[in-house]
Amino acid sequence: MSRAPGPDAGSPDRSPSLRPVASGVLANLAVGTLFAWSLVAPDVTADVGAPPGSGSAVFAAALVVFTAVLLGVGRGMARFGPRWLLGAAAVLAGAGLGLTATAQRPELPWLGVGLLFGAANGVAYGVSVALAARVPERRRGAASGLVVGAYAAGPVLLGFAAPPALAVAGWRTALAVLAVTATGLLVAAAALAPADRAAGAGADRAREPVERGALVALWVLFAGGAAPGLVLFATAAPLAAARGLDAEAAGAAVSLLAAGNLAGRLAAGWWSDAVGRLPALVTALAVTTTALGALAVSSGAAAVLPAFAAVGLAYGAVSALVPAATADRVGARAFATVYGRVFTAWGCAGLLAPALAGEVAAAGSRRPGALLLLAAPVVPAVLAVVALARRPTGRGPSAAGNRPTPAGGRG
Repeated sequence: MSRAPGPDAGSPDRSPSLRPVASGVLANLAVGTLFAWSLVAPDVTADVGAPPGSGSAVFAAALVVFTAVLLGVGRGMARFGPRWLLGAAAVLAGAGLGLTATAQRPELPWLGVGLLFGAANGVAYGVSVALAARVPERRRGAASGLVVGAYAAGPVLLGFAAPPALAVAGWRTALAVLAVTATGLLVAAAALAPADRAAGAGADRAREPVERGALVALWVLFAGGAAPGLVLFATAAPLAAARGLDAEAAGAAVSLLAAGNLAGRLAAGWWSDAVGRLPALVTALAVTTTALGALAVSSGAAAVLPAFAAVGLAYGAVSALVPAATADRVGARAFATVYGRVFTAWGCAGLLAPALAGEVAAAGSRRPGALLLLAAPVVPAVLAVVALARRPTGRGPSAAGNRPTPAGGRG
């Protein structure tokens, strides 16, 4: 029995250029530095006369703007194309970071980072994952993993480079250098991106709008799969200390969480091209649950460090697999619009995570078994995977768990 051809089956170009993927990698490497804001936020808020602790509120505002802007990227790509949108992201990023670097008033970080750099994130991230979605399904997971992995790599790199730079040059110079660097990366990404709004889509035509049930399932999957990792990121250091780690080991736990996130993004997408998107997602959810169980029943570095690394790995995997699974289901042309809605799940989970962080850290020392409650969102996420598996798209690898057939033919 043969399957209906996938979106790339009729494309004359079965070896697409790597330029769009490289564009997405550069763009996300630039804007992912938003997640290193905490490295300079205390100094920024103190010097501009902002209330103590307002740096985290600026970051939350940037996430809200990021999520809201991403909702409009689909229309923007249809009207202007990826190259123009990435050019706009370069202007927004340079202006936002530059404005903050010269700020003398407490409201300017809100404008520079919260609004302008948050908007640059929404535009650049939306375009980047949409470019990865144009890759044929048999390699789409690897492409998505590279693109979203670059977003996580930015703060990892700054984590090493920023402390000595801040000690030598101060936060204003460091932020100005970051503004120039981010702008340059986004300009290079724009140069590599397709100029035509339809470029790279080939014969991949959008199917009918994704059915509401599938959209809801993707939303629940993203929210439930990402929530445990986001909460752990929000409370990593105090939770590690509460589970018996000293300051040095707690720092190692935070580093392992970030490293796991990056490794999960890079590896999971590639692996899903071989085993299927849905099986890979189920594996990631199982790893999250197992790691949280170990964190709840054990203390000390021997248990906590691997658990942090595993949660980071699973969170990174979900972050890479959900966009690839969405593209498999709706096609490349419809992806940017549909994924903007799916991504609001991450935004909601990200805003709730800090609210739960204090309770989670306290539970780590008083009632460690309560940490198992962090696994509660995984239950609806698993049910969402089951629902997606029961909603076959009838087109190639999107059905039967999104497993691609061997290159050169459709089974």
